[in-house]
Amino acid sequence: WLEDQIWQRIEQIINDPNKLEPLLKETIDSLRDREEELRARILPIDGRLAEIAEQKARLANDFVMLNMDASKYQELQHDLNQEEVRLQSIRSEIDPAQLEELESTRGLLRFWESQLQSMAWNTENEDGSRVMVMEKPHKTALRIISFEDKDISAVMHFPATRREVLDKLQVRVIIFHDRIDVKAIFSIEPIYRQKCTSTY
Repeated sequence: WLEDQIWQRIEQIINDPNKLEPLLKETIDSLRDREEELRARILPIDGRLAEIAEQKARLANDFVMLNMDASKYQELQHDLNQEEVRLQSIRSEIDPAQLEELESTRGLLRFWESQLQSMAWNTENEDGSRVMVMEKPHKTALRIISFEDKDISAVMHFPATRREVLDKLQVRVIIFHDRIDVKAIFSIEPIYRQKCTSTY
């Protein structure tokens, strides 16, 4: 009974666009940070390898078209080959799982950005608050939360358990013998607080 009551409160919170929208934005920010971390390690190497390939092509062109000295050509070619081998060695040390995670992270980013874009269709009041019109993002969020699986939370960068969403939304659940009070102070901060007391 208690779980059902709390879940009803969570649904009410998630169905409020003014609370779900910031949660989606936080999820997107988290994914963007992770994408940047992965890009910083992988893409500079690929970029430099592409530059070397272009330099080798220009060098071959100069050798043929400009009658470059053969010894000079061989020296420059040797330097480029050495740098290419060094970079390829570094790239081979990158865990393939990181390359896969980069692609997965980009896919998740596209997914959550589409959910946030759907939120934009909700009607905006004069005070800037929104009223739900497009319910797809709300259903998506509730579906993920209902999995009750922390592993999915890590994969989706979104709370996939009721406990996590309560923490994320800074929801205080206060249980009395005759009622339940659920108070949400929605603000994303590094430290989340939750209080649960029981009186019988």
